[in-house]
Amino acid sequence: MKLQTKFLTILFPLVVVPLLLNAFITRSHFENMMMSGSQEQSRILSDQVHWSIKVATRQGHELMDEIAAYPHMAQAISQAANQPDQLQQTLREFHAHHPRLLFAEILSDSKQTLAATELPKGFSIPESWTNQPSMFFNDGQHLYLALTQSYITQYGADSGLKIRTVVQLEQLESFIQNTRRASHVLLILLAKQTILTEDRSIRELISTAKIEDGNTIHWNSNRYLVNTRNIADSLQMISLTPMVDMDAASEALNNMLSYVAIAAGLLSLLILHRSVAVLVTNPLRRLQSLVTNISNGNFNAVKVLNRADELGELSQSFESMREHLHDTSQHIEELAYFDALTGLPNKVSFIDTIQQLIEKSQVSGHQVAILFFDLDNFKHINDGLGHEVGDELLMRVSGRLKECVRSHDMVAPTHPLALREKESMIARLGGDEFTLVLSKINSPEEAAKVANRILQKLSKPFNLNENEVFTSASIGISMFPKDGRTPEALLKNADTAMYAAKASGKNNSRFYDSKMNKPVLERIELEASMRSALANNEFVLHYQPKVPLFGEMRFEFENLMRWNHSEKGMISPGVFIPLAEDTGYIQNLGDWAIEQTCRQIEYWNKKGFRNITVSTNLSPVQLNYGNPLQTIKDALDAYDIEPHQLEVEITESGLMQNEKHAVELLNQIKALGVRIALDDFGTGYSSLAYLLKFPIDTLKIDRTFIRDIDSQPESLKVLEAIIGLAKSLNLHVVAEGVETKEQLDLLQQRECDYIQGFYFARPTEPDEAMRFFEEHFRNKSRVHLAGLNRIGA
Repeated sequence: MKLQTKFLTILFPLVVVPLLLNAFITRSHFENMMMSGSQEQSRILSDQVHWSIKVATRQGHELMDEIAAYPHMAQAISQAANQPDQLQQTLREFHAHHPRLLFAEILSDSKQTLAATELPKGFSIPESWTNQPSMFFNDGQHLYLALTQSYITQYGADSGLKIRTVVQLEQLESFIQNTRRASHVLLILLAKQTILTEDRSIRELISTAKIEDGNTIHWNSNRYLVNTRNIADSLQMISLTPMVDMDAASEALNNMLSYVAIAAGLLSLLILHRSVAVLVTNPLRRLQSLVTNISNGNFNAVKVLNRADELGELSQSFESMREHLHDTSQHIEELAYFDALTGLPNKVSFIDTIQQLIEKSQVSGHQVAILFFDLDNFKHINDGLGHEVGDELLMRVSGRLKECVRSHDMVAPTHPLALREKESMIARLGGDEFTLVLSKINSPEEAAKVANRILQKLSKPFNLNENEVFTSASIGISMFPKDGRTPEALLKNADTAMYAAKASGKNNSRFYDSKMNKPVLERIELEASMRSALANNEFVLHYQPKVPLFGEMRFEFENLMRWNHSEKGMISPGVFIPLAEDTGYIQNLGDWAIEQTCRQIEYWNKKGFRNITVSTNLSPVQLNYGNPLQTIKDALDAYDIEPHQLEVEITESGLMQNEKHAVELLNQIKALGVRIALDDFGTGYSSLAYLLKFPIDTLKIDRTFIRDIDSQPESLKVLEAIIGLAKSLNLHVVAEGVETKEQLDLLQQRECDYIQGFYFARPTEPDEAMRFFEEHFRNKSRVHLAGLNRIGA
């Protein structure tokens, strides 16, 4: 029998049966108590109500008999036809002597009133009252009983007259109120389905709730049990009994039975404890001794349990595990020292190796170099293209790194003990961070040569998942003993040097210098403040006009981001833009710039400037790894502008990082009607190819080709070739960095479309930038008009 079956066999009669018995007793006792008690109480109350009505009815008939026997009443009735006032006077006298009589009336055989007492103020008799023997009604305040009786003459014959009286059911009202106060039982009377109660909330309850015998209803946050009784042919009583006491009694009973269940459970646990000791604990102790031996490295066999249950199977499994542990222990030890993704040594083994090499270098007198580097833009590649592509890139990078180390340097030994036998080692610390330790170094130049080999290897593109991905590395180098004497200090200083290399433009290496600590701390501080600057409205957009030299009057601008730091003042874009790209925050800034650009265009449109285009820069990070398409769609939907009024500027360096993705994205942006400009043309790697591959509208000539065109003929020839190429492809041409009149004249002679530079205007606030254009076109119109006047003269 299986072990689980044994446990169930023991637990079932000890736990399940008492619980079932507990539930049965609780349910039966509660139902019997609730139904029998409530029904008995309802019966008693209905008997009392019936008795109160019977007494009131008898008293009413006695009053009518007294009316008939009243002195002179018979004579007044017989002369009612001739002397009606006499009958009225006699009835009033009777009423004056019987104050408990609310109303009395004498009717003829034709149902005409012969005499009647005055009705109390505010009291009215229901119109439904006919000559029926009795009727119950309510005037909104009290319960009444209306009685009708034939007038019998002194000779015992029916005279055809009727006497009707109305008496107040004071005793019944008092009984209902006392019952409600004493026991909270609500008594409700229905006369031919008419509710005889003065409580408006009870009337609403009866009219809305489902009142059926044996049901429960909720009213005024309480639960009531409904019982119905027929008092008479036309009268029904409904009693609503509060279930608070019933619920309390049920809870008390459940508590009592719970104690019984707990006691049964404790007894069951006691029995179970003993059973487990025999069936489980003792066999497990034998298995525990086997585990202890294995944990101590002792793989000697232990006699297995010869049982046909789970513990017997577990004992067999332990034996199989013992047989395989010895074979796998070596592999487990290796996993503790090596990176699972790349197969390179990890940080644990790297630190241990540095310590070993430092000790050897102290004896030999050699230096030790630590190269700490991470991949530029890896975060954007990993987030934009997916973690699978990121992992593949790390494995490819590790493969290239192995090609860069010296012939006697160690890459990935096959056993942890070999870590202490090599002179150098390359390792992966985590993420995109790699380290290389070089021993037996005679000069820093040897370490610099290895760093240059690494940079050259990593500069070549990687083909990953049908994407051509470009990356590079920033390398920091620290030397033992100059830059530190412990592994931790050397790694920290190499990391600092790496940040300095990244800050100086990436894709380079830097040796550690103690002066680097301050810039690194400043970079960390600047990164922290940059993340809150956008919310604090510290970023602004300045607009630089792009002045048209030919054609119609147009207002074209390029916006440039500025950071007005709350404490440091204006921070150069050359400082915060690379930092934003490194941290990925450039996507937030880029999305904000697109939204603000569209907002400004809408503002100018409302001012009447419709012939307007504003370009905003699209970071390579946004282009290759972000989602600027959705940002542009949202901005175009949010603001009342034409798509062609927005232009995005891209760079050749951004296009070459992930060309396939960039082509697809730019085609989608172009399909929206947004213009696309290629910035810094001529400074990239494949300018001519990009002009054919990408949907470009505007070509911006980099300032390096403009700077010397008035002094170097070669620069002017290159400029002419670029403008001619753009014209042949029907592209607009914008010359950047124009600062002199001579440069302007040369560009105008070569039919360059737009001029952008300090000669006309610097980047400035939106209103001031627009005022420049207004003044520029106003002056241009004056010059044109003066020329026409001279021609006419």
